[in-house]
Amino acid sequence: MGAGRIPRRYGLLRWLIFVAVYFLLATISLETRDPWSLSSTIWLPAGLLLGVLCTRSPAQWPVWAISAGVLHFSVSLLHDRPWDIALAFALLDLAIICPLALIWNGLHRYSNGLSHPGETLLLLAGVYLASAVGGLFSDLILKALGYPTRVSHFISWGISNATGCLAIAPLFIIHRLNHGQWQWPTRQQAVIAAWVFPLAIAVFFLPSSLLSNDLLNNALLYSVLALSLLLSALLPLLPLALYFILLTLLVSLATLYGYGPFRPALAGMQAVEASQLYLLMTISLGLLVATREQRHRSQRQLMQQQQLLLNALLQTRHPAFFRLSAEAEQLDWQPHEAVFGMPPRQLANLTLLLAHVHPDDREVLKTLLRTVRESRNTPQYCSLRLLLPDAHYHHVECRLLHHPQQGVVGVLALAKADSLY
Repeated sequence: MGAGRIPRRYGLLRWLIFVAVYFLLATISLETRDPWSLSSTIWLPAGLLLGVLCTRSPAQWPVWAISAGVLHFSVSLLHDRPWDIALAFALLDLAIICPLALIWNGLHRYSNGLSHPGETLLLLAGVYLASAVGGLFSDLILKALGYPTRVSHFISWGISNATGCLAIAPLFIIHRLNHGQWQWPTRQQAVIAAWVFPLAIAVFFLPSSLLSNDLLNNALLYSVLALSLLLSALLPLLPLALYFILLTLLVSLATLYGYGPFRPALAGMQAVEASQLYLLMTISLGLLVATREQRHRSQRQLMQQQQLLLNALLQTRHPAFFRLSAEAEQLDWQPHEAVFGMPPRQLANLTLLLAHVHPDDREVLKTLLRTVRESRNTPQYCSLRLLLPDAHYHHVECRLLHHPQQGVVGVLALAKADSLY
């Protein structure tokens, strides 16, 4: 009984958190609404609902979707929306987001070979398409209800929904792709981000009265975009998603209350709409840059792990690297401490090395040294018997490669794993 109650309590706690966050985001979104407009300039709860649905099985969707619809309708009424508009927008929001989440879940489930960049492109394309369709339907619904509409309403609804989705949904989706594990930046990344982050957001704390020059405003906006892309290339995806959420809230509230570079350039709600379009572009480019860097970072980590595994495998065969001078006299060994248990000075030149090679194999090594100078790019191979400190001959593998400046470089390794000493 106790084991069954704990998951239920966690489920209830998650639902209560969802309700509280949805209500808060809906209130912020409707506070930025033009009192003479029927739609908000940004609808942040769309991203919350999309993210939750993309990380839950479709069997669990009804409780989340119904809760979101009821909250959407209720908060709209609290902010003086007509009941028919509140109901229409709540149902339209569900009609757009649920199919989008269903498509994304299906692609993620059945396309096992899909990479992070591929999933990001699908997310962006799906959000853009769904937002455009939603904007078209919102315009048709308003006309059917007898409300005056303009072409700009279709555009503003699409931007509002797309920005809201891309601001929050990636946090949930990326967390699921990482199998519930949080990826934190390294110390070096955190130090750089600590310098870049304040510079990226500082412009939105400046009063609009100080930003009356259009050239300065454009320069500041491009600087914020460049710094955001720098953070996108630097940070892991999860901290970056948190940055996008904070940036969206900051830009929206700053523009609404007369801070930042948008208010002096545009009048009224045009400034807020321009800020949402700017956010949409910044987040979209940032996600593309971040997923590209994430792929390169994963490939580098994979290569490093493969190198570690290869080194661990070779250590049991005691590899010894050497460089033979162009005059075929001196041998420089790596490591310098010991070569198969012998001090490197005992194998300091080719003559001493040949003295440790079995008499029947010495001519093989000499022939290989002559051959390697003719085939400059192809490693040459032979198998030798080498006299080691235990007074026995051991089979070793020798590979040589010609170096244009260093003469001949090569490696000796035991033919099989052996604990000699």
